Formats: sequence, C-alpha cells, structure tokens
Amino acid sequence: MPKMTIFADESGTSAGSPCYTIGLLNIPNNFHDEFNNEIESIHKRSGMQGEIKWEKVRKSAGQINLCSNILKFILKSPCSFHSIAVSKKPYRKWSEDSEKAFFTTYDLLLKRCCAGFDAEHKVIIDQLSTSYSKQSEVMQIITNHMLAKLPTSSTVEQLTMENSKFEYGLQAADILTGAVNSGYQLFFNDSTQMQLAKKLAIEKVANTLGWDKLHYDTMPNIDFNIWHFPIETRAVPATMKVIPDFSISEMTREEYEYLLTHPKW
Repeated sequence: MPKMTIFADESGTSAGSPCYTIGLLNIPNNFHDEFNNEIESIHKRSGMQGEIKWEKVRKSAGQINLCSNILKFILKSPCSFHSIAVSKKPYRKWSEDSEKAFFTTYDLLLKRCCAGFDAEHKVIIDQLSTSYSKQSEVMQIITNHMLAKLPTSSTVEQLTMENSKFEYGLQAADILTGAVNSGYQLFFNDSTQMQLAKKLAIEKVANTLGWDKLHYDTMPNIDFNIWHFPIETRAVPATMKVIPDFSISEMTREEYEYLLTHPKW
C-alpha cells in the first residue's frame, strides 16, 4: 500500500477573525526528498529569513512570489492540498466550545483527505496548545473510526504534533493555509487591515488557480480543495473549478514599489 505524509496547519483561530482554516498538504513518501529540495530552493530565492511563514509575508516582492511559486510547484507535483474554511458565526459549536468545534472540523477534513487515497498516512500537525495532552491520539482514533465506515483502505498509522521549523511540509502548509484564510477573511470584510504584500500574494495565488479572488470553494478536487463549512456557507460566494494558470508572472521589485505608492485597494 502507498505511504503518504500529511502536513497540517491552521490559521485564523484567534478572536477577531470571522473565519479559520485548516490546511492539509499530502506528500507521497517517495517524493519527500524532491519536495524538500524544491521548497528549499524557492525559499532561498524569496529572501525570506528563517522558516517559511504566512505571517512573514509583509514587505517584498520575493515574499509574494514565494507563495505563488510554492502553489505552482505543488500543483505540478504528485502532492495535494486540502482545506476546510470555517465561518465561525453560523458554526454553532464554535460559540459553545471553540476547542471541541475546532477539532471536530479537523477530524472531518482528515477523513475527507485520507479517504481520497488508498494509502497509509502519517500525519504531522504543527504544534498546538490544547487542554488535553493526548489530543493527537484522540484525533487518530476518531479519524480511523470514520475511515473504517467508508469504502477505502486508507488509515492513519501515526499522528504527531511537531515543530514547523524542522519540516518544510509544515511550512508550505502554513503558507497555503494562511493565504486561503486571509482571502476568505477579505470576503467577510474587504477593508480588513492587512499588509499590501499579503493582499498581492493572495491575488497571485488566486490567479494561479484560475480565479480572480481567493474566497471560493471548489468542486471536489483531488489536487487542490477548499471546503466551506458549515453547510450554509457552501458555494458562497461561488463554487469554482481549479484551472491552473502557470503563466502568471512573478512580481518584480519595481512593480511592488510602484504599488506601495499607487495601491489598488
């Protein structure tokens, strides 16, 4: 049976954000070394210091291009990205117990992601603060219980929480998850305070998917999937097919500096 590793991250869970997103980056184990080499190369070209993080996309064309270049590479590779973008207000469980609600959506996303591949999965989650020390064990048990009810041979063989600075998979998941959540956040409030570099990166990512904005959900897609949750938010504002456009150009330093003084937003 094929073996895969899922790298998982989240964005937007803090108070003040109208939505949060959990993202899973699924990498075949036999592609892991090639993946790390390419992400390292993209990282070096970007000029971003330290580990790759969405919060560091703040003030350069290189940081903007980092995001779209990671997406382009993943879309061309045997990897896949799956996310659940949750609107907090209509998600009743969130107001009752936000931690329990969060892990409920985590389990649902893991089930959906793993069910699409008949494979043994190792899941690595960026370190989280939780009230229960054995949360990762519970997640593994619940996900495998749900998978056992489906017509799939997929299983989660291991689920751990690890430090993102040691894993390019977690760092790439951070970038894509952060971009998706910030794009969705702009749908709720287009005047949200956000660095210009982030807005431009979101635009580049959306254009690479063949979209004008990054606030849509997707048709069921094995390569790149955004699932709006709960059901009331499905297809709001629209459900879109992913039609990758690899011709989207990188942003030059001159273009970025011009936009700083002539903003589009």
